[in-house]
Amino acid sequence: MKKILSLIMLVATAMFVACEPATEEGLIITSGKQYKVDANGGDVYVTYMGYDSVTTSIQEGSEAIASIKTPTPGVIVVSFHANPTSSARSAVVEVSAGNGDFSTLLLFLQAGNNSNIGGDADVTFMAQSMDGYYYGEKYGKGADRFAFFLSDKGLNNGGQAYTNGTYYYIDCFAPANKTTTLPIGTYTFDGSNDGSNGGKIYSITNNSQLFLTTDDVETSQSIMMSDAKMVVSANSITVVATINGKKHQVTYSGDLSLSDVSEENGNNGGGNEDNKTDGQEGEAQSTLEADRHVTFDGEHRAKWGYEGDYWGTGYSNYTIYIMNKSGGSVYGDTLQFDLVTDNKSTDGKFAGKYTISDKPGKMVMVAGFTNKYAQAVGSWFYEYGGGSASGYKNYAMIKSGSAEFIDNGDGTHTVKLNAYDYKGNNITCNWTGIIEKD
Repeated sequence: MKKILSLIMLVATAMFVACEPATEEGLIITSGKQYKVDANGGDVYVTYMGYDSVTTSIQEGSEAIASIKTPTPGVIVVSFHANPTSSARSAVVEVSAGNGDFSTLLLFLQAGNNSNIGGDADVTFMAQSMDGYYYGEKYGKGADRFAFFLSDKGLNNGGQAYTNGTYYYIDCFAPANKTTTLPIGTYTFDGSNDGSNGGKIYSITNNSQLFLTTDDVETSQSIMMSDAKMVVSANSITVVATINGKKHQVTYSGDLSLSDVSEENGNNGGGNEDNKTDGQEGEAQSTLEADRHVTFDGEHRAKWGYEGDYWGTGYSNYTIYIMNKSGGSVYGDTLQFDLVTDNKSTDGKFAGKYTISDKPGKMVMVAGFTNKYAQAVGSWFYEYGGGSASGYKNYAMIKSGSAEFIDNGDGTHTVKLNAYDYKGNNITCNWTGIIEKD
């Protein structure tokens, strides 16, 4: 997933999935036909109208249901046993009225019991925050994609991780059902899938990993998962993951809803969640008060990363960043370049001259902007000060101008930038050095 300079209680009573009335002639189920049931069991209340009394019968899942009662006209109470297994299970109840003339089926989905699916874990972690996105079917028909962080500190308003935090990143697929809430079920690891072309149902992709942030970006770590299992119930998540040979058990209780980015710039297999935010003032895109000439004459780092066909142009996209350093840590002026090439290479063939534009295309350097989550996307300048969630002293989204990357044939590149921010400040650079693969 593209780098945008941001890492982007159990209850006894079931939660309703649907609230629109379900009608079978004169019998109306006003609370809906589908229900989520917590792994611990409990009472589910079903409401109806149209008749003073109804009859019920269990069609499937009798082992899950303790009893069904109709304590008062218009109300059915379905009581569930606790689920003793880690696997989700279902039950179907038929409701009939008018001497059997009218009937409808109710579906109940009970979560698996995830109290200790990992056995004796080497590391146990109780997450305080869940932050992430619902992508819908952008990456494959029939499967919804979800990507989120379980962490101790959460993300700031810019979608960035805080320093000295623990962030477990989960990238997974579930059956398509057009809901932003992570579906109940048991998810298993698919080590061959990076999620780019869809995924197996109830699966975790090999993008999933652990981020450990420190006081600066240089010493922060990203460690991939080699195996994982996740059990989701009505209001909780348990993940057991193998990371560097150790078993990590991560638990979270709370709201399981995620931000909906399913309709933004969507095209299956190559969509992204970034689009310009309407109504932003130019002044909000820059804090610079004068022109800026950026140099990297002392200690610095320069990296390139291949982003696939991120912008859906048919050409390779690369992110290149050059950062000043001080005492081994990133500090001071930084430039990020978002390049769309004229080829489909994956190995760093990005030399050429680029026009800066907010419309991605062949030999375009994508202008900087903030998306709807206040995350910085595209090409931009910032002055990094460190020591906070963002650590920016100054920043400027690059709006127009040009950039040239010259391959000198000796392992170095010359970077020439002549650009302008949203205030009209001229941002320039003329640097030669080695740009390493990130």
